[in-house]
Amino acid sequence: SSDLVAQFFQAGDRLYPNLAIDVFTSVLSKVVPPSVALTLFICTAVSVYIAAAVWCRQARGEGTDLPILLVILLAVYSEPLYWGLFNYILGLGVMFVALHRATEQHETPSDGFVVVQALILGAMCLISIFPVMLYVCFCCGMVTVAACDDWRARRFAESAKLLRSHWLSALTVGALLLVMEPGQSGPTEWHLITKVTGVFSVGKTTNLSLEYGLSALVLGALGWLVWRRGLNAGRHELAGLIAGGLLFIVMPKDLMSVGAADRRLVPAIVTLAVIYLRSPSPQPVGLDRAVSALLFAIVAVKAGLLVYLWSPLKQIDTTYEAIAKQIPANAIVLLVPQVEEVRPGAVERARRFASLVSAFQPVPATEAHVFVEHPHLLLRHLAGRNVLPTQVFLNFWAKRAPELQQLPDPATSQTLAEVVAELAWLPREVTVFVVSHIALDDALIPDLAMRKITEVGGVRLYSATRVGD
Repeated sequence: SSDLVAQFFQAGDRLYPNLAIDVFTSVLSKVVPPSVALTLFICTAVSVYIAAAVWCRQARGEGTDLPILLVILLAVYSEPLYWGLFNYILGLGVMFVALHRATEQHETPSDGFVVVQALILGAMCLISIFPVMLYVCFCCGMVTVAACDDWRARRFAESAKLLRSHWLSALTVGALLLVMEPGQSGPTEWHLITKVTGVFSVGKTTNLSLEYGLSALVLGALGWLVWRRGLNAGRHELAGLIAGGLLFIVMPKDLMSVGAADRRLVPAIVTLAVIYLRSPSPQPVGLDRAVSALLFAIVAVKAGLLVYLWSPLKQIDTTYEAIAKQIPANAIVLLVPQVEEVRPGAVERARRFASLVSAFQPVPATEAHVFVEHPHLLLRHLAGRNVLPTQVFLNFWAKRAPELQQLPDPATSQTLAEVVAELAWLPREVTVFVVSHIALDDALIPDLAMRKITEVGGVRLYSATRVGD
């Protein structure tokens, strides 16, 4: 590798979480373009999620009618998908199957369960660590109920049986955690506001305040279905669901710098509740049809939002394609989105959106970042090239050198001050290429040398080097 690559990455032979996307796309990229391989992985992850939820219901003897299917669809089409947590989504599909096997094993023991479950948990751990957390919490809920029953009966048969069926799984996950790279490290912070807003993250995929209302309607529809039909779940399964809810409450917002660690759990917990939802009665009442119509309308609104908000970004996508051709090989690429002096609040975002919709105007490309985040559009054009965007791993056999000072990542900045603060972290004597939606010609930082390379469609490409002592 080049000297520049060696500055920021070093070869390693240790495993790390989120391995699935790298293995899948690395293999598939040998026969198809990298962007196609990534698209196929995303489709695979979403399909596995939906198919696993439907299969678990069928294995429990429950049918899947339109309202249930729509809730599952909206659960997978939530913030984790919007944020690009494709490994997590695939891992949840595997987790649904693993949890079904665990509950079946408790009721009907199988001789081969211990080994097969350990293999499934090992694969899940390599795909994403958060589904493993949910699985462990669910099982802890089951063990708690079994232990309470054993305590009252003055014996420990039920809890011992659960522990015996999972000893190899626990050993496998523990061994993997010991040998794996942590992936990320950093501060851990807990915020109350994310617990309130995180509840309404099901079906939410943009920064629009309207999405919280749509999510509340989805949860209301699910609540009515639970009240109307009930849950086909015993005390152990209910304890597992409660344990998942408690995990959401205690999970910090930022877990070792992994953002939104708590919010990503809500769609998964909702899907688990849907798996245990009873089938509809043979004679559906009018409210059943009303719930189906409501959910279908939400899907239609979200499809309309998808077209309305992303259509203007076709211009940006074309611009990125032209900009990417000017970026040399082995470059470090940063993205600076369109920002403002003051971060727009929820009320201001809602007002902007309402004014655009009322005037039947498309969202201007320069303001698209207010409603959606689009760094992946640039990454798509960098795929397959030997560049180092700070937002992604290079490949599954390389990792960031641990002694390296953290590189800046202004892609999520929403104010000019945040951009300046991020660029201030740029190590000295290192040149990066900045794709910016704002003018950076004036020196924002005294010792930051900026050179404008080109400008296409209002997007500028700079080279930036921090010089001086």
